[in-house]
Amino acid sequence: TRTKEKSYPWDISNFSVNYTFNEIYRSNINTEINLEKVRRGGLNYFFDSRPKNYTPFKDTKFLSNQALRLVRDFNIYLFPKHIGFSTDLSRYYTEQKTRNINNPYVKINPTFRKDFEWTRFYDVKWDLTRQLKFDFTATNLARIDEPAGGADKERYPDEYRAWKDSVLVNLKNFGRTTHYRHSINVNYNIPINKLPLLSWVSSNFRYGANYDWLAGPIYPDSLNIRLGNTIKNSNSAQISGNATLTNLYNKSEFLKNIEKNTRPGAAKSMKKEYRTVNYRRERVDFTAGNPKNIYHNLKTKDIKVTVTDQNGAAIAGTVAIISETRISFTSPADIQDGTVEVAGQIEKRRSPFIVASEYMVRALMAVRNVSVSYSVDQGQVLPGYMPTSNFLGMSNTGDKLAPGLPFTLGYSDPSFFERALKNGWITDDTLINTAAVSNHRETFSVRSTIEPFPGMRIDLTADRRFARSVGAYYRADRYGNFADSLRNRMISGNFSMTIISWGTAFEKVDNSNDYVSATFEKFKKNTIVISRRQANKRALSDPGYNPDIDPVTGLPIEGNYKNGYSLTSRDVLIPAFVAAYSNRDPEKVSLDFFPDITNMMPNWRINFDGLSQIDAVKQVFRSVNITHQYRSTYTIGSYTTSLYYDENEEGISRIRDFNMNFVPEYELNIVTVNEQFSPLVNVDLNWKSSLTTRFEWKKSRTVTLNLANNQVADVRNNEFIIGAGYRFDDVQIIIRSGGQKRPLRSDLNLRLDLSIRDNKTISRKLVEDVNQPVAGQKIFSIRTTADYVLSDRFNLQAFFDHNINDPFVATTYRRSNTNFGFSLKFTLVQ
Repeated sequence: TRTKEKSYPWDISNFSVNYTFNEIYRSNINTEINLEKVRRGGLNYFFDSRPKNYTPFKDTKFLSNQALRLVRDFNIYLFPKHIGFSTDLSRYYTEQKTRNINNPYVKINPTFRKDFEWTRFYDVKWDLTRQLKFDFTATNLARIDEPAGGADKERYPDEYRAWKDSVLVNLKNFGRTTHYRHSINVNYNIPINKLPLLSWVSSNFRYGANYDWLAGPIYPDSLNIRLGNTIKNSNSAQISGNATLTNLYNKSEFLKNIEKNTRPGAAKSMKKEYRTVNYRRERVDFTAGNPKNIYHNLKTKDIKVTVTDQNGAAIAGTVAIISETRISFTSPADIQDGTVEVAGQIEKRRSPFIVASEYMVRALMAVRNVSVSYSVDQGQVLPGYMPTSNFLGMSNTGDKLAPGLPFTLGYSDPSFFERALKNGWITDDTLINTAAVSNHRETFSVRSTIEPFPGMRIDLTADRRFARSVGAYYRADRYGNFADSLRNRMISGNFSMTIISWGTAFEKVDNSNDYVSATFEKFKKNTIVISRRQANKRALSDPGYNPDIDPVTGLPIEGNYKNGYSLTSRDVLIPAFVAAYSNRDPEKVSLDFFPDITNMMPNWRINFDGLSQIDAVKQVFRSVNITHQYRSTYTIGSYTTSLYYDENEEGISRIRDFNMNFVPEYELNIVTVNEQFSPLVNVDLNWKSSLTTRFEWKKSRTVTLNLANNQVADVRNNEFIIGAGYRFDDVQIIIRSGGQKRPLRSDLNLRLDLSIRDNKTISRKLVEDVNQPVAGQKIFSIRTTADYVLSDRFNLQAFFDHNINDPFVATTYRRSNTNFGFSLKFTLVQ
C-alpha cells in the first residue's frame, strides 16, 4: 500500500515469506558420506496501524465543568496498534559414514543427526486508552520428532516412508513443545491529575508478568523415569506517585510572583521604576563665561537643569554634569538673582523588608518535589510438573486448566504448590531433587528535592528493600506419598534500609584512649535494655514464662539479663546494635530484625552554587561549587530459616540453644551498618585565570556485627584531598618529522593532587571486652599530570605518582612506590 493511504490488515505488504536451502556433500579416503542439509522457511505477518481514539463524552455540555474532566476525557481505542505473528521451520540433517580401511568386508553403519524445530512468535500491542497500554508477546519452541534412521528417499526408501508419516503427524499436532514463554506488560498513567485539586500530582502503575513452560528430559520407557516438566512465573507490580509542588505554588499568583522575584538574577530582569526628585535654588549670581558649581545632592546624573533670570526668562547656558551631586553652569551673560532648578530621575529601590519577606516565604516553599514508589516482585518455580503445554502454556486436565490462568498471568499464590499436588500435577518419581521455590521482593522508596533558597539543592532519598525466598521439596516416598516431613522447607533472603548514624560518626578512636569506642560501650549497655524488653514482650504471650528465674536451676537469675535473653542472644544483640550505632533510644528501637517503613530514615546530597551569583565572587571565579553527600544503610546480607526453631500455639519460640537462649526464627550471622560521607565536604573553585582548585574531605565507616563469634569489626576511613590545575592556552611545540619541523599549537593542562588517607580496622570482642587494632595504614600520595592534545585522535600525557604507605600495625612494613612516565592515547572512534 502507499504510505498516504489507509492500511488494512489484509494488505499484502503485511506479509513476508522466506525460504533457504543449503546442502553440502563431502567424501574422501576415510569418509564415504558426509552429508549436511539445512532447510529453513518462514511466514511473517506484521500489521501496524493508527486506530482512531473515541472520546464519547468530549462534546457533552453538562460535563464541561472542570470538576468533571475525568469523565469528559474518557477515551478508548477499539483496535490494537500492532499485531505480529511469525512462524519459522528449521531442519538440520547430517549423515556420516566412515570407510573401514583396515577391514573393508566389515561395514560401518552410518550415523545421523536430525534437528527439526518449529518456532512461533506472537505479538500484540494495544493502547486501550491514552493512559492504559497493554503489550503481549509469546514464543513457542517446538520440535518435530523424527524416527531413527536415514531420511533419504533414494537410499533409504523404507525409512523415508516411516519418517514422512511421523513428521506429517507431528506437523498436524504443531510439534512437541519444548519451551513456551509469554510476557505481559500493562502501563497505566492514573489520571489523578485531572481532579481539580490534584493537577500537580501524577501517578503511574506498571505490571509486568512472565510465564515459562519448559519440557523435561525424555527417558526410555523401560527406565520408568518421569521427572516431569518445569513451569515458572514472575510478576513485577509498581505504583509510583510524584507531587510537583512547584506547580502547586504557581497556582497562587502571590506565590508565583515570589518564585519569580527570588530566582537568581531576578533583580536584573525586573522592570526598573523611577521617581522624580527636585532641587531649587534662588538668588544665584552668574558671571559671563565663568562656570559656577551647583551642589544639588540628588545622587543621580539623569537630570534636567533649568536656569532663569530674575524676570523668569530662561538662560541658554552650558551645563556640565560633574558627579551625581554636583553640576556646573556657564552663563553667556552676567546674571543677578537668577534661579536654578534641577529635576532628576532616581531608581526606586525595593524595600529591604519586602525582599527579606519574599525570601522567607520562598524558604517555606523549599520542598519542590516529592515522589514515592512501591514495588513488589514475585515469582514461583515448580519442577516435576506433569501436564503439557497447549493454549497459552496451559492444558486441559479433566475439568481444570493447568496450571490455571492466574499462574500464567504472573500471580504467585502461596497455596499453588499444595493445589498442584492435590490435583495430581506433580510427579511421584522419587528421583526428583529440585525444590519448588517462591520468591518475594519488596522495595519502598521516597525521593524529595528541597531548595531552601536559590542556589542550594538538597536531594533526600530513603528506601527499604526486603527479599524472601521459600523453597520446599515436593518429593514422594517409594509408596507414592508426599509426606510433610520430606518438604525440608527453607526460607532465605536479605534486607537493607536507609538509616541515620550521623550521631556516632565523629567519635575519636585512637591509641590515646586504647581504641575504646563510646558507641560500642553504649551497645553493651543497650543489650540490658533490649533483654528486658524482649522478656516483657514474651511474658505477655506466655503465661508460664518467668523472666527472672534461671531455667536450669530454678533459682532467681543473678545479673542484668533475663531468662532466655542473655548477652549473646540474637534477639538482644541486633536491636541493641542498631540502637547504638544509629544513636536511637533503646527503649523505642524496633525489636524486629526487619524493621518496617516507619523506621527508615532519609539520606541526602547537598549542592550549593549560590556563591557564583554574587557579583564580587564573579569578578574572581567562574564558578564555585560546594557539595556534601551522606548515606547510611542497615543491611542483613543473608538470612535463612533456623533448623532448630519451633514455635508454640502462641507463635513464639520454645526451643533453646546451648546458652539457654531462645532460638529465633531466622539464622543470620552478619549485620552491617555502612556509613559514607562521599564527600563530607567538597569545594570546587574555577578561577577566571584558568586556575582550578579543589578541596575534598571524605569519611566512611563500616561496622559489622558477627553473630557467630560475637565480635564487631569497626572499619574507618578518613581522606583529605587537595588538588589544583592550570591551563596554558595555545602552547606551541615543534615536532621533527621527515627532516622537517612541524609546529603544533594546543592547550597544556597541568594537574596536581595531594591525598592523605587514614584507615583503621578495629576488632571489638563483646564477651571478652577487648578492643584490638588488626589492620590499617596511613597513605600519602602525590599525583601530577600534564596533558597536551596533539590532534583530534592523539593525546600525550606525562605523569608522576608517588605513594607512601605507613602501616598502622607493627606486623607490616612501611612501603613507598613511585611511578612516572609518558602515555600516548590514540582514539580510534570519535
